[in-house]
Amino acid sequence: MPARSCLDLLRKGVKTSGHYKIYDCTNDCLTNVYCDMESEPGAAWTLIESFSLKNKGTTALRNHQLSANSPINEKTPNWNIYRMSLSQMNALKPHSTHWRVTCSLPTHGVDYRDYARANFVDFDIMAFTGSGVCKKMELVNIRGHQCAQCTAMWWHINAHPAMDSSISSCEFVPTAGSVPSEDNFGYYDFFNTNFRCTATPDSTTNWWFGGYL
Repeated sequence: MPARSCLDLLRKGVKTSGHYKIYDCTNDCLTNVYCDMESEPGAAWTLIESFSLKNKGTTALRNHQLSANSPINEKTPNWNIYRMSLSQMNALKPHSTHWRVTCSLPTHGVDYRDYARANFVDFDIMAFTGSGVCKKMELVNIRGHQCAQCTAMWWHINAHPAMDSSISSCEFVPTAGSVPSEDNFGYYDFFNTNFRCTATPDSTTNWWFGGYL
């Protein structure tokens, strides 16, 4: 049976991060993906979207929810401007238990700073639509402020999902050191250079679907 996710490849013994082909059961064909097999022991992650800060204004990224079909370079995964088609995401999601966001992973790896992760059961980012809603996270860190198994405030309505760390009425309170209306993990109308995803024009925001063995 062909692999349907990077997690399937990990189960088959693949241990090196890189570009692979997985089976897209929606389109009945193989599709190119980037797999992170190394940043978190016992886990594998499939890149669904990545963009640099200098590309934050790209309409296909900024003005569409993840549940919208708004692909960019969907056949050529890359860090600077890439987003899967909705059919690719829908094919991958049933083979994933979690989603996460990293900042400039090729530079920083994963040390859990400027990082977000949730279980689809607790917080289905594909199905969620709302403004300033407290949602359960397994782990979230913004500029060193961190909490685990807690609620954090998210926006996802007619635009890319994002947090605003300048305000919080949820359990996660990352307001110290924020800039006014600071966007995190997407949208980036206002941003903070102390947040790794927005430190420089070449900093990248990386969204993933995946899970653990």
